[in-house]
Amino acid sequence: MDVNRALRTAVQTGKVVLGTKETLKAIDTGKAKLIVVSNNAPGEWGERITQRAKERNVPLYRFEGSNGDLGPACGKPFNVAALSVLEAGESDILALARSG
Repeated sequence: MDVNRALRTAVQTGKVVLGTKETLKAIDTGKAKLIVVSNNAPGEWGERITQRAKERNVPLYRFEGSNGDLGPACGKPFNVAALSVLEAGESDILALARSG
């Protein structure tokens, strides 16, 4: 799977929230179907998201690039440390939940 293409399609056709605080809210409200975290998410935030996702059994995918890579992969001109997929839209992004 082309992760960058799946991310961009999910952002364009599905429902995705960007950012660490919004991602935590999505986990806490039970709306998150998949969490994507960059490999350099800020320490405390990255740990909080990872722990909370684990506690609530939300699949978490570690993006192989930095937050500077994750933003453009989503089609955004800014850094993104974490995002939550609420609805996949036309993308196959939720397959990452099964692959880890």
